Amino acid sequence: MKIGCIIPSTSKGREWESIEESYLYGTTLKSFVETCNNEHAYTFYIGIDKNDPIYDNDQNKEIIQSFCPDMKFEFVYMDGIQPGHLTLMWNRLFELAYRDNCDYFFQCGDDIDFKTKNWINDCIAALEKSDGVGLTGPINNNSKILTQTFVSVKHMELFGYYFPEEIINWFCDDWINDIYKDIERFYPMHNHICINMGGNPRYNINNDIFTNQKEFEESIRKMSKLNDAIVKRDLKRIKCKI
Repeated sequence: MKIGCIIPSTSKGREWESIEESYLYGTTLKSFVETCNNEHAYTFYIGIDKNDPIYDNDQNKEIIQSFCPDMKFEFVYMDGIQPGHLTLMWNRLFELAYRDNCDYFFQCGDDIDFKTKNWINDCIAALEKSDGVGLTGPINNNSKILTQTFVSVKHMELFGYYFPEEIINWFCDDWINDIYKDIERFYPMHNHICINMGGNPRYNINNDIFTNQKEFEESIRKMSKLNDAIVKRDLKRIKCKI
């Protein structure tokens, strides 16, 4: 199978001096290589900023490719996307992977530590049982919501994007989990674990700046309400397709 891994990445807010210090190289790729199923073809679509001192560097790109010689890497500029608008970043990478005829797609951050082997084959097996329609992936610290997600090409056929762009960053996990729970195609891999290792976020929540707790809570209420409305809209859109 051809699998596209879509990962926005940045060195913003980190004092890295080499690619080896980055989360992408030191955590995500190292643990992915140790746990992935080797019979598949993998392409990593890495979203980067122009002039990023770590990622927009030909020598560092060669280091990454040399570390994973059997995998392909596409470094994609996130031009025109506001910093922190993660859903648009994932969507751009998803569209490229879809055009490259990937069969399955794995969406994650650049700071993920994969702990268990055979998780990719188990994800594929779960989706094959439902004709490719569904959401799966290794769990993080909460089996009720997946934050790193695995879908088939059917996801693009159903929605036309990975995430709705009206959601900036927070609540995109809620949207995709709520959708697949509602249609009873939610398959968390309870026997597989991945952990976020990156520390403090490198973006503002929903690209807002809060001066007090009340403003933060009000923003969360608005985003929760917006998510509910988008879930309802998108469930209507796909009703005749499943």
